[in-house]
Amino acid sequence: MTTLKNDSGASDLDWVVIQYLHKNSCFDAEKSFLKHLATKQGVDVIPPKQVLQDDYLKYLVMSKLFPESVDGVRNYTMSYQELYKFVTGLIDIYREDLQRLLYPIFIYCLLDLIYLQKTVEFKDFFDTNCSLIEELAVPGRVEELDQLRKLRSEQDIDHNPVASKFWHSRAAVGLSEQSFDLLTRFLHDHKHYNILRILHERLNIEFYPGIPVKTKLEPISIEDAIPMSIKEEATAANTEVIQLGLLPDTLEDKVVMTAEDMEKATKEDKEGIKESSSSKKTKRTKMLFLGNDKRIKKAIPLATWADEIADKFKRDISNRERLNRERLPSICCATFLNTHRMTTACHMLANEVDIAAGFGDSSIQLRSLKPSEGEDDVDGMEEDDEDLGNATVPPGQAVELLGHSGPITALSSSLDETFLLSASCDASVRLWSLELKRCLVSFKSHSGPVWDVAVCPRSPYFATGGWDGTARVWSTEHSKPLRLLVGHMSDVDSVAWHPNAHYVATGSSDCTVRLWDVATGKAVRVLTGGHKHKVSSVAVSPNGKLAASGAVDGSVAVWDLGESKLLGQFSTGGSIWSLDFDRYGSMLASGDANGVVGLWDAGSAIPSPLASYETKDTPVYNVHFSRTNLLFAMAEFSNNP
Repeated sequence: MTTLKNDSGASDLDWVVIQYLHKNSCFDAEKSFLKHLATKQGVDVIPPKQVLQDDYLKYLVMSKLFPESVDGVRNYTMSYQELYKFVTGLIDIYREDLQRLLYPIFIYCLLDLIYLQKTVEFKDFFDTNCSLIEELAVPGRVEELDQLRKLRSEQDIDHNPVASKFWHSRAAVGLSEQSFDLLTRFLHDHKHYNILRILHERLNIEFYPGIPVKTKLEPISIEDAIPMSIKEEATAANTEVIQLGLLPDTLEDKVVMTAEDMEKATKEDKEGIKESSSSKKTKRTKMLFLGNDKRIKKAIPLATWADEIADKFKRDISNRERLNRERLPSICCATFLNTHRMTTACHMLANEVDIAAGFGDSSIQLRSLKPSEGEDDVDGMEEDDEDLGNATVPPGQAVELLGHSGPITALSSSLDETFLLSASCDASVRLWSLELKRCLVSFKSHSGPVWDVAVCPRSPYFATGGWDGTARVWSTEHSKPLRLLVGHMSDVDSVAWHPNAHYVATGSSDCTVRLWDVATGKAVRVLTGGHKHKVSSVAVSPNGKLAASGAVDGSVAVWDLGESKLLGQFSTGGSIWSLDFDRYGSMLASGDANGVVGLWDAGSAIPSPLASYETKDTPVYNVHFSRTNLLFAMAEFSNNP
């Protein structure tokens, strides 16, 4: 373990911030922060020469945000004893279900204390709580406890068969969803963050629906209780047969059907005439939009496209540009000014006229790209309602949405322009009516900050990912999640829907990308080897065959979902905050923390860079291809000194 003494000259809290920025390659922010300390506080800080390991850095951050969660043996002992008292005090059906967790949590508390070099506290914790474990009277544990008692330092872990198995993998425990919900509410309400962290990062909980099943409390053996490594898990998941084809009634289908109906009417008026040019154009359009790929049947209930939506988007889809190396997209960069570096999220609404932005003070603002009366038109865009669509925000004005109690982390809106979803560090997701400009529902289930939210192309579903290491699938018609997607070993930082709405892609701080089957809640793809740092953004191509992922170290990976293989990697140099495929899936756009918009060829066998566009000190929060393949970039002018 890399444990460094703070001899930088900064306070402990500032030192943790510097370490975090350095670890995540936020070098510009680190430089600005060091300069701030030097000028404002008169502190000459020494930049870090050695980077802390992820686990220890996370421990330091937790120790500053929640001091009570890492306060040595006193809190570990208190938390575990209160957990034991809570579990053993439940009615039989829940007690027997949750008792399965007591032993692995006990072991991981011991390993945490050894890892943090708290040997005295380790001994006190073991002596205080060992009797509680022995009370469960499960065969085989006495020998394992004797092995754990011998631990004295982190180096002993690899040489101790029991500690090594638990340390390098996650203990598998079967649990009902009701029991898990009961447990997490207790831990969160009583601020037992150390146990919560172990629960989400160290255990591999296999959920089953409904009430707990009454079973005999079995011992957790080393061989059976420790699950497969991520590599083995990936090998098993990547052999699953999945349906990546599109559904038969996409918006493009609607446009083609409308064109075919018009062409058929023309033929009826002119019978016997040779195939018209409009007929040839319709066939070309059909091939361009729909291709020859086999369509799939719906496996889950999905909404159908309303004719009003198809009519509204028909003109845009018909005028869609085909992009390639010789024909790069036009780019419109919408920049937020005078926000004092408080912008935390940006999102283009479905009308592609209005932008939603979230801020660190928990507020949300809606703004329109349409110029107000007397202002000049935006370059390259005419002030035409038919071209720009119908704005939900008066031009030149801002609509503020208030309700969250923590910084906004992500935004997403429905395609029919009826609602906006916002995720926040307050562990909730709120649904806002774009017509009423007010919050209608607050969704709560995650046990910590919600890092991302994505609305399904076929409402009413949406997906979230959070600090607790889980992703969840929701319906706007229900207050509780429909699916818990459990498997990541750390935070789920990004989520994206597959075009056929049967799968959800997630990116995590455990450096992996997963594809989940919405119908079963099972991971059907585990993509590894593309990143060495936290996956901060994911996107799925419009044809559903490719996925792209970006990490905080600036690396971008393109994956073949069908073959479960990495097609190519490239780097931008800055932390990737957003990725998006063009509407044909042949080009990938990226936006990063260094203020660079990158374009990449995603249609070739080996993805390659096409162009990059630098902004003036403007980190790019979001990139979005419009229905006509105009590229929007949303950013904040940071005005670094």
